[in-house]
Amino acid sequence: MVYSGSDAATRADAADADRLDAVFAALAHRSRRDLVLYLAARSDAPRMSQVAADRGVSPQLLNKHTAALEKAGLVRREGGGRERRLVLDAVALTEAQQWIARAREYWTARLDALDAYVATLGGDRDA
Repeated sequence: MVYSGSDAATRADAADADRLDAVFAALAHRSRRDLVLYLAARSDAPRMSQVAADRGVSPQLLNKHTAALEKAGLVRREGGGRERRLVLDAVALTEAQQWIARAREYWTARLDALDAYVATLGGDRDA
């Protein structure tokens, strides 16, 4: 099917939204956030077995959390067999941070406008 410009843009926006949803869904779990922080603090790509041992989790549980992070594009596994390594992919985190920055700008402007409106009403708004 051929899409017009606006249809293609809508599809791209939907894909971006789905990717962002996957990032926030993956990061909604504390263990996965901790795993991302663990990887961010490292200068190397640790073996999966080392990550499981360091984090005190079973390989099966690590695989479950890694799969969710992979789906969101936050991590990737490299290598094969017993030497599989876990690598943080910060691109998805950067996209989430950019979305948060845009949301912060929007709400800051809205709250500033509300402050300005309240100031026009007079009275002591801190009371």
